Amino acid sequence: MTNQVNKEISDYIDSLPGPAVYKDEQCVFQYLNSAYGDLIGLRQHLDFIGGTAFDLPCGASASAGEFEAQDRHVVSSGRGQQILDIHSYVDGQWGVHLGIKSPWRDENQKIIGSIWQGTDITNAYTLAVTSQLAKFTGHLEHSYTLTDDGGAVSLSPRESEVLFLILRGKTAKLAATVLGLSYRTVQQYIETLKMKFGVDSKIELIDAAMARGYLSQIPLSVFSKQLSIVLAME
Repeated sequence: MTNQVNKEISDYIDSLPGPAVYKDEQCVFQYLNSAYGDLIGLRQHLDFIGGTAFDLPCGASASAGEFEAQDRHVVSSGRGQQILDIHSYVDGQWGVHLGIKSPWRDENQKIIGSIWQGTDITNAYTLAVTSQLAKFTGHLEHSYTLTDDGGAVSLSPRESEVLFLILRGKTAKLAATVLGLSYRTVQQYIETLKMKFGVDSKIELIDAAMARGYLSQIPLSVFSKQLSIVLAME
């Protein structure tokens, strides 16, 4: 691993509050601040320059594939993302961070990498949310994209909310209760979702949405609600 550092990038990253990191177009760490080094358990944070998410010396390495997919999306689209990260860090301690991933441009406005900056939101509520989310992903380590753009398929905010709930085993009746809608309205949203995903049944809709990564997305409008209560409703 190399210790060569771009001063403009290092000065910017060091000016940010909380943990922050810059990666190039190949998802290689080019700079990280000391707060990020502390988070992942490094005494000398600059020693990690040149590494990748797969090299992280903590449980977060389990989500390396998700990190790199997010990085590539930010670089290719030129659009930032809000990320909910749930990982085990130093000594196996769990942490929840709400982060922003944004593109980094050079002096010619060419995108040459991505920056992640996180805010620690670990508390009893967010840990309750993460334990509920883990029931649906099968593991607690995860990096969720918080989105309001509908993802790979063009969805309205309400369609995204309905899809989020049915992907997590909620019935149309429960979804209606959570969202304050009528049962018939939710059923109509489900029919529209099936049409947009090009499927004929609810089971096929779930399979198609999961194949497109929607299980790792949380609509911003749902995240702003009491998400642990939403997920726990039976």
